[in-house]
Amino acid sequence: MVITYSIKPNVYGGLMCEKLNIPFYANVQGLGTAFQKPGLAQFATVLYKTAFKKVKTVFFENQVNADEFVDRKIISVEKETILNGAGINLEIYEYKPYLKSDPPHFLYLGRIMKEKGMDELFSAAEKLHDDGYKFVLDLVGFFKDEYKERVELLESKGVVKFHGFQEEPRPYYATADCVVMPSYHEGMSNVNLEASATGRPVITTDIPGCRESVENEYTGWLCEPKSVDSLYEKMKAFLETDISKREVMGKYARQKMVDEFDKKIVVNDTIKALKL
Repeated sequence: MVITYSIKPNVYGGLMCEKLNIPFYANVQGLGTAFQKPGLAQFATVLYKTAFKKVKTVFFENQVNADEFVDRKIISVEKETILNGAGINLEIYEYKPYLKSDPPHFLYLGRIMKEKGMDELFSAAEKLHDDGYKFVLDLVGFFKDEYKERVELLESKGVVKFHGFQEEPRPYYATADCVVMPSYHEGMSNVNLEASATGRPVITTDIPGCRESVENEYTGWLCEPKSVDSLYEKMKAFLETDISKREVMGKYARQKMVDEFDKKIVVNDTIKALKL
């Protein structure tokens, strides 16, 4: 039996398993732009159809990605299994008391790049700052050179605080009041899971891979993808929400992780699908 993850191992693994007659299982963690460009979409479809010809099961992290494969006749619906991402280890990502910072701290954790919604996040944060709202936007991650100048400018204005790449994210979740993830596409956002498990409300885009882990106005807020105005309104809504309600939202977020995203649940679902 072979289980593969991501694009290249999925394709190569499927081709080799077919040749060697080995049971093959694949995990599609996210499609990115694979099917968004006409020429690339056709090529990707043919490639996946060839590699997944005899696949036993394909694990997906959201239903929309699975539907894409079924609609393109890459696999039959009987071969799809939907998991809640990789789940979240609730012992490693413990609930942390809500600190109620003054001013409140937004946290963005991840690669600082266009596909993660950085243009919208920076514009929304700058607009909030110019409108007189008091907050800090903590940035944890590394940026591509195209964002260096803008990050430095926003830091000089007091809009953001750049912490660079950090191997251990948990202290940053613990000191955040709200986590923001305005990504364009995800398989299942681990940042959203980690933040919610820590007990923090999350603002994220209403897209597959993000919306599954956040209940709008209950554990956080969902904004329109690629929309500065929508993100601005959701960040403003957080800032205008009573501190005690923010704390309650974080507790609801933690409970959602316990009920639906506990890694033990995901592992058990995986084992069941593998028939082990």
